[in-house]
Amino acid sequence: MALECAHCGTLSPEGTTRCPKCLRSTHFVEVPTGPTRPRSRRGWAMGAVVVLAAGAVGLYLKTHPRAPEAPPVEGPALASADDPLQSGPELRPLAERLRAESNPSARLRQVTDALRARQRARLAEPDEPTPAPRSPTELWRALQEPSAAVTELDLCRLAVTLLREAGSAEAQVVERQAPSRRGEPVDPSGARGSFLVALGDHATDVALATLVARSEAPGEALTARALSAAVRVQAALAASARGDRQEAVAHASSAVEAWPTSPTPLAARARVWLEVGGSGGLSLADGDLRAAVALRDDASYHLARARLALRDDRLGEAALEASRARRLAPGWGSAALAVLALGPVLAHLDAGVSDGCQGLRDARAPWTDDAYALCAEGVPEDVRLASARRLLGSARDPLVLAAAAVHGATGLSGRVGARDRPETAAWLRAFGRPDLAAGLLGLLDAGAL
Repeated sequence: MALECAHCGTLSPEGTTRCPKCLRSTHFVEVPTGPTRPRSRRGWAMGAVVVLAAGAVGLYLKTHPRAPEAPPVEGPALASADDPLQSGPELRPLAERLRAESNPSARLRQVTDALRARQRARLAEPDEPTPAPRSPTELWRALQEPSAAVTELDLCRLAVTLLREAGSAEAQVVERQAPSRRGEPVDPSGARGSFLVALGDHATDVALATLVARSEAPGEALTARALSAAVRVQAALAASARGDRQEAVAHASSAVEAWPTSPTPLAARARVWLEVGGSGGLSLADGDLRAAVALRDDASYHLARARLALRDDRLGEAALEASRARRLAPGWGSAALAVLALGPVLAHLDAGVSDGCQGLRDARAPWTDDAYALCAEGVPEDVRLASARRLLGSARDPLVLAAAAVHGATGLSGRVGARDRPETAAWLRAFGRPDLAAGLLGLLDAGAL
């Protein structure tokens, strides 16, 4: 400890009683001292580096702010969307059995087989109304009801809930980005989306009970926000089917905002606009479908645009969109039948496209066998009429119903609801039967129609 003279500031060693400079013996102040040495050039350099690094970090944080946490999906209250993977006591016995299997791929196969064995409910067809979303526990109960309908998303949510309850926290719902079958669209429904369950190096199509390598099933793993949006897509389509315009539009719009990387919410909202959008629905649906095609060039969206253009009397555009759908999905019966209906328009436009009737023969859907009998050469008339009647009795798609009516099946007016009549009439005109179209719309005496 050194002593500093309060009068002249001279430092003196500890124990000094008189200042060596001013010779005063009073007012000494103790000051701490330590070893000192001149700062080296290296020290100055390191200091400069630290200052520059701090400045660089500050600039980066200023220009790259931290991304905020994703807010919850806004929209009408929907418990199945707020917590789409909520488990419950009824699921725990199966989850415990899954927990005993340590291999992820075997666990994935086990949950797929268990759901397959339990399922009595039917998988909703692409052309039938979409069922409302349920919680995983409600889905578990509904699987045993033969009268119930479930979707791919329902089955995938239930499977992932069980896997996570069993300890597989990395199990995910994945939206397909490639068709499950060659020559078909990614999403034949054109609005619901198509989904898988991924765990480890494998993925499973729960609806078909098939297990494939994850690399062979390209798709987008859904975040919690995207999964919630996918549930809202299903809720929007269900609300639209029962005519609830306000709820359908609200759910669909919130899904579009929350899940911008997927075309599915856009396609679903387009379906909502077409079904309950009123007089402005066609133009609103057209805008959403164009945006969906920009995200994924899928046959189902092109055929949806063909249907829309046909209702709006834009025959050339409808024919070209149908031909694009046919080229993208040569094994899809709906696209083949649309090309068959719009064949004269395509011929007038000189737009070369493969034969629609041939496409019906090559398609895989069960109904396409009867549809092929309507256009194939050499088919006896009684066989053709029987095929038309079977189609009319089982189909829901306005395109298929129109084809059946054109080939002699009666009772069309009893099979087509008010919402589908404009499109069905448009297909009847495309098939060359404006008289049937007028009868369906009530403009002429429908007779046996």
